[in-house]
Amino acid sequence: MKMKKKGFSMEDAFIGRQAILDQQKKVYAYEMLFRSGLKNAFDPTLDGNVATQSVMVNAMLDFGMKKLVSDHKAFINFTEKNLLTRAPKLLPPDSIVVEILETVQPTPEIIEAVQELKNEGYKIALDDFILQPGYEPLIDLADIIKVDFRITADPGERARLHEVLPPHVHLLAEKVETEDEFRQAIDAGYVLFQGYFFCKPVVLHKKRITNNDLSRIRLLKEVNRPDFNFSAIIDVICADTGLVHKLLTYINSVGIGLNHHISNLRQATVLLGANGIRNWVTLISLQTFSADKPSELFTLSLIRAKFCELIALKLNRPTITPDTGFLLGMFSLIDVLLNQPMSEVLKEITLSDELNAALIGEDNELRRLLDLVISYEKGDWETVAGCCMREKFPFEALVPLYNDVLEWYNIVRSVG
Repeated sequence: MKMKKKGFSMEDAFIGRQAILDQQKKVYAYEMLFRSGLKNAFDPTLDGNVATQSVMVNAMLDFGMKKLVSDHKAFINFTEKNLLTRAPKLLPPDSIVVEILETVQPTPEIIEAVQELKNEGYKIALDDFILQPGYEPLIDLADIIKVDFRITADPGERARLHEVLPPHVHLLAEKVETEDEFRQAIDAGYVLFQGYFFCKPVVLHKKRITNNDLSRIRLLKEVNRPDFNFSAIIDVICADTGLVHKLLTYINSVGIGLNHHISNLRQATVLLGANGIRNWVTLISLQTFSADKPSELFTLSLIRAKFCELIALKLNRPTITPDTGFLLGMFSLIDVLLNQPMSEVLKEITLSDELNAALIGEDNELRRLLDLVISYEKGDWETVAGCCMREKFPFEALVPLYNDVLEWYNIVRSVG
């Protein structure tokens, strides 16, 4: 089957991703979130996570699998039509998990198509699974079965599902939103987890602040002072050889765009400028705070930061500068990283009143920017569309910006 790639524009669809974690809260894969055009965001008869075959595959090809999911697999929803036309074969078997929607009936034609995919090395997942007669052939072919954990609320039912399925099948709990639900899912035999449980602050056990944490908090305080002092900041960085190395590595990375090597710390700080140093210190600090946390928390902080920055740049409003947008995204999960209420964390860091208000959830321009980015992150396309209309932001610009965000993230990730 041939797919015409050139006819696709990244303005034709939204594309996003959601992490799937293992029992150690490490990223196992990403589920791809699609929407075929903004008009579909308001059509209740259309499934918001299902794009047309051409948009879905071409979006993956235009973005590039590596950029979208790094070294992980991509879970992709496929409809009955997609399966019958063998659409998954347009993507390599080692890069995707074929996710079969709950609306797909186990007809002989479907079983034949799935068996063919299985024989060619594709992993198979069944979405929103409910145990019912007639699905045994699909269950036998499945590697992973996804269960809406909130619908299957009875602990006995959760455990029974694990007992009646073939031993080769791994259970994935969807819509796991709290740490308690994560623990319950582990106890019920689930090995993979999807939801935003890892993004919620757990303040029952306040994180012990290490010397490294303290030095980063002091540095954050210093770079966010109104009277920015280059000499004082350089002195703090010079006292930590690890920071010196990280700064020089960062400024010499391809992401900065220099055509000559920088080996002098003062030259590096001058080249970055006050805002550049402020953003770099924030990035390094959050990396330190996230050392004992799921890596996806730091990833989300980075992606939110760059997305907020690029949207702010395009909005071109004096009240929302790109640098403020970057800080907004980077600090949006700091309460989770430090296991402390956001209001307590912000007492330790000198941020503007507008940033503080947005981070604790008060409605202002910055908060609305963050809400737009978080809605995109969750694949809540209807809210995304509404945010774009309210802020008079061109929705067709979002996907190209997201593409730039992922490109930047992969560069930053590669230089540590």
